[in-house]
Amino acid sequence: MRVRKKDQSNLVKVGLFIAGLTVVLMIMIMSIGKENSVFDKKVDIRALVGNVSALKQGSYVELKGIRIGTVSSINIVSEDEVEIVMTILDREAQWIKKDSKISISTAGLVGDKYVEIYNGTKEAPKFDPEKDVLISEDMTDIKKILNKGETIANTTAKIMTKLDHILEKLGEGETIVDTMKTLNRASHNLETVTRDLKDAKMGQMVTNVNASMGNINKSTASLSRILDRVEKGPGTVNSLIYDESVHDDLRALLGGAQRNKVIKYFIRESIKNSERKQVPYN
Repeated sequence: MRVRKKDQSNLVKVGLFIAGLTVVLMIMIMSIGKENSVFDKKVDIRALVGNVSALKQGSYVELKGIRIGTVSSINIVSEDEVEIVMTILDREAQWIKKDSKISISTAGLVGDKYVEIYNGTKEAPKFDPEKDVLISEDMTDIKKILNKGETIANTTAKIMTKLDHILEKLGEGETIVDTMKTLNRASHNLETVTRDLKDAKMGQMVTNVNASMGNINKSTASLSRILDRVEKGPGTVNSLIYDESVHDDLRALLGGAQRNKVIKYFIRESIKNSERKQVPYN
């Protein structure tokens, strides 16, 4: 049976339609299992990092824990910088600020690397994909944690070695007990000596005070006897104070013409004594 040309043309059209419909259905089915649809508008943004830390092309990009795109390319642009080009949803780009930063993180302990974008401050202007470039932020990832853990482990090992050496010197703990007992005895002895010294000082102070009080009592008694003797007599001091005749004689000695005669007499006697002492003996 021969098919007419018109029927052949219709069959071709139907076949092409079915093929196109199949392709569209396959694309839609593939898009259902993804966060982002192939029909969503996208935009490319760039970031500069010092090290990509095993990040690969196709790794996903997150913003606030939400996947907004993937890494489209990774290129070395200088000795110190690597450029990461990320394709993200255009509607999510509005949340990225000019001062936003990125970090390369790890999904779990042995998971794949991914790019995490940290939104900047509220006051900062919006990120412009055509002009702006994101800068990496040094965040603590699994590699840094492992390096720090290794450092801590090395330090702990050194401490344990020193502690083991100390315990070995101390006789595996027995010497520690003996040392503590010795320290307790020394502390008790020191306390006893301090108490004895304190008691001795107090006793010496009491003795000194008692001796001083005895001396004061003796001095008081002697002074009392002297004053009693002065008051009751006999004696020169008693006569000077209580005898009026002695008072008159002193007054006569120190006053008027009689005083001059007495003074002249003592002067002449003093001159004579001086001349006798100056005459040489033959």
